[in-house]
Amino acid sequence: MGNPTALYLPLLINADSAVRRQAGVLLLATYGERGLTYLRRLLDDSNPEIRAQARAALQSVSETSGLNIALEPFRGIYVRCLGDLQVFVHSREVMSQDWSQAEGGRAGSRKVQGIFAYLVHCGRRGASRADLAEAVWGAPVSAASFSRTLGALRQMLTQLGSPEFAQQALVVDRDHCALNPAVYLCDADHFERTYDLATQREDRDGLAEAIALYHQVISLYDGPYMRDLPRASDWGTERRTMISNSFVIAAERLASYASEQGNDRQCVLFCRRALEVDPTADDVVAILLHAYDNLGLRIDLEGAYRRYLGHAGIDPCNEQDDAAVAMYNALSTLVE
Repeated sequence: MGNPTALYLPLLINADSAVRRQAGVLLLATYGERGLTYLRRLLDDSNPEIRAQARAALQSVSETSGLNIALEPFRGIYVRCLGDLQVFVHSREVMSQDWSQAEGGRAGSRKVQGIFAYLVHCGRRGASRADLAEAVWGAPVSAASFSRTLGALRQMLTQLGSPEFAQQALVVDRDHCALNPAVYLCDADHFERTYDLATQREDRDGLAEAIALYHQVISLYDGPYMRDLPRASDWGTERRTMISNSFVIAAERLASYASEQGNDRQCVLFCRRALEVDPTADDVVAILLHAYDNLGLRIDLEGAYRRYLGHAGIDPCNEQDDAAVAMYNALSTLVE
């Protein structure tokens, strides 16, 4: 995925102040603080025109939002964990050859990537060498192999950053390794913080006041946590499930709000997004069936219900309390 905020540049630097203001509102509502990181990465773009536009865009957002934004290139590590792993060091994407230089070959590249990903997963607490070996190799590993792989990670950080940056970012002592949380940002962390803020705002002020935050939540979700790392299916399962469940809940809250506002077509779109992640979410299916009924789309209603029964593997005759089954039965009674 390219830098999505590049699409905002013409609007953020538009001659019309109202257009600039609205574009800044949309940027922050969609991406939150991540949007500013994206814009700052454009300050390192190879195209001088893009660099100039990014600086003007950041100034515009700062003026219209009142935020104090650093008008300098992003420095540090940015990690996309939702979907395929994507890492940027000082605005430059880490490519396959950057992972594998010291280890050589695809297998070595995956080991270096695996150590980095597991350290991101562990956060500020870090991990012991034994835990890293289990997470990346699946078994104890020789000290030489471990040191060589860790050295390749440090070499990548040195080459894309500097020796001082590598020393600051990767903290290693005798039996413990950690990434310094002060030098990296992670989209999964931002997703979880935004989701927590949304649920707290809804509890305190009601659903309408939390809608903008729920929109941020679903925009931050680019796919399952650490999707492309084979061994993450072991150590990443719990967090992957929690994040996907949070996405489904956020989409369900947006669907519920759209339904309350009488916007059934938008409600359908949010329900479909949720069901792409969890096709067995009975509460979401119930909302979808009701929206289809309001729109007079009986064929779509029947299809959605049959797909749900297939995915959930339930017998509707024995699951009368299931939210989707109950909604379908209620709507069928109204038709009769």
